[in-house]
Amino acid sequence: MKTFVLIFRQGDRPLSTTDKQRRSEETSSWARRQNGAGHKLTPHILGPETAYCGQVGATGKADVWPITALLFLEAYDLSDATQVAGGHPALRYGANVEIRAWSPPVPGAPPANTPGTP
Repeated sequence: MKTFVLIFRQGDRPLSTTDKQRRSEETSSWARRQNGAGHKLTPHILGPETAYCGQVGATGKADVWPITALLFLEAYDLSDATQVAGGHPALRYGANVEIRAWSPPVPGAPPANTPGTP
């Protein structure tokens, strides 16, 4: 199994309190099924406060749809991770999900964006 991260962005569709409650209940049920199938989910919900460093877009924000959550999971490959993500209840509530392979930094490699590195 490999580790993947699902990157959630909530679209511009506002959610009512009822929608948020339903999404939470559906997500809990979905997560139990995925953990039972061996995907070992590790969710991380991001707080509402935001600060930016570096350049931002014309809107004054780094991204039009900010990242709201990260979900780490184990899957056989990108196809398997995509299938798991495709069943996430947040998709029915206007979110979109980016699926990426996760890997630790290369030992001894300089940090990204260090002067003198490409």
